Amino acid sequence: MSRSQDIAAAVALKYLGYKVDLRPTGALITDVLGGSPAEQAGLEPTDVIVAVDGHAVLKSSDLRPLISRHRPGEAVRLSVRSPNGVREFRVRTVADPRRAGRPVIGVLVDQAAQVKLPFPVKIDAGSIGGPSAGLAFALDVVQELGHDITRGYRVAATGQINPDGSVSPIGGVKQKIVGARDADVDVFLVPAGDNAREAQRHAGSVKVIPVKSFRQALRALATLPRKR
Repeated sequence: MSRSQDIAAAVALKYLGYKVDLRPTGALITDVLGGSPAEQAGLEPTDVIVAVDGHAVLKSSDLRPLISRHRPGEAVRLSVRSPNGVREFRVRTVADPRRAGRPVIGVLVDQAAQVKLPFPVKIDAGSIGGPSAGLAFALDVVQELGHDITRGYRVAATGQINPDGSVSPIGGVKQKIVGARDADVDVFLVPAGDNAREAQRHAGSVKVIPVKSFRQALRALATLPRKR
């Protein structure tokens, strides 16, 4: 949640023209699959993979090509950053059950980033947990800094915000659109693709807008006729 808020604030402030230092710092492990080689090696969520076989990993997208240099069954050497410093792990790969011949180690990753904002931004998240409020946080930062982006509508949003401003899918869409509908929301911004299709099925009178990025979300709101 803290990471989601920092990235949301950074994306919003950067859009508004503020100087923001947002640097990729590795592949953040968000989940370790039970029984996987990664679990057996001792990797844990919140660990950050910073190198594979001595090759630097700055972006989460760097990880897959480096692991794919191996055949299933071979081991990879990972440099992993945690609060205790950087440690080396030797992790055996296994074949991806969904794609024959592709090596995997059993982790889900996201982008780790170092964020430096021009001024402190505090977001009251209440009881919200997880990264799915990232898009909503970013939109609210823009709104709170004096930009009328809702145009008189009751707007809800869901989606994980990434350092590059892209919006990633999340879980629990049905419950979220039902909650938005019950709260008399006019517009619901949701990640494009399966999330948007699921939301459409339960939207009722709520206008569902699929988005792939923060900028697209802002453009979509700006094109709505102002509500009287």
